[in-house]
Amino acid sequence: MTLSLAKNKIRKIENVSMLTNLTFLTLQSNRLSKIENLEGLINLKELYLSENFIEKIENLEELKNLEILDIANNKISDLEGIDNKPYLVDLWLNNNLIKNFSDLENLLLVPTLKTIYLWKNPVSLFPSYKETIIKYCPAITQIDTTYL
Repeated sequence: MTLSLAKNKIRKIENVSMLTNLTFLTLQSNRLSKIENLEGLINLKELYLSENFIEKIENLEELKNLEILDIANNKISDLEGIDNKPYLVDLWLNNNLIKNFSDLENLLLVPTLKTIYLWKNPVSLFPSYKETIIKYCPAITQIDTTYL
């Protein structure tokens, strides 16, 4: 089951937690500042939250079946809260506020990750940026638009 709530000027995630069979949810291009009220979505595989005002990856503990997480174009500064995702293969974080390699250390907790987008983050300006991601993500096959 899929649900698209994109471009609706939504300020708070509400009234979706009871949709336990939902596998695809997009809340792109809204006015969200917080990830919340998703704990009942235990079958969710794809979550799209790009182009909001989210500052922190949080409240995703129960979403263990996530395969794709898109939180691009937000205000994320670190990857705390990205752990416990045994099926996550795609992570889109481009155009956020991730500044340092230490902010990427939580990628070690996502060994299944195959694709990551981090361009347009301050950390992507470092010369050893891609090598560091490869070190943290041994299964990685794509960094930004580059296939390895």
